[in-house]
Amino acid sequence: MGLLDSILGLFSKKNNDVPPASAKDGGAPKKKLAKQVYEGRPRDLPEWAMNLDQSQLIQACNDHAVCKFTPHIEWKRIMSARTGVDGNLEPEYEGLACDCGAIKNYGKYVAARDGYLQPYRYVDINYIFSCCCDNPRKCTFYSLATGHDQELNKRKKRVGGS
Repeated sequence: MGLLDSILGLFSKKNNDVPPASAKDGGAPKKKLAKQVYEGRPRDLPEWAMNLDQSQLIQACNDHAVCKFTPHIEWKRIMSARTGVDGNLEPEYEGLACDCGAIKNYGKYVAARDGYLQPYRYVDINYIFSCCCDNPRKCTFYSLATGHDQELNKRKKRVGGS
């Protein structure tokens, strides 16, 4: 099998680019670091958010929120689990962040799907603008939560209808 594998390795492109894992590296790929903030794609500010300072922006986001899971938007300074050279924790994110029931319930599932060990606890300002204040159906957490709600409603109908 070793000869056959080496011949197939010459013809497969995916094995030629990646060097083999050595005993020095531990043989296993490194796990991704923990990440608490789910980042959205960068986008332009909505018209209603133009020329607002940070304190007014929080209130404007709360006023324009259309998600049924009631987003809690505030200024956050989120520290990572890594320590810097000086021994203090390094900041992971600083800015407007949002949490809601859908993020709390499905943050661990989405983080595991993305390869992280720690659950997502917040979303960033870009995600707030695109999902919480514009179209919640774009939100990964909302989709998972409403899908779960729909499944529960189907089960209740089946049990109640029998």
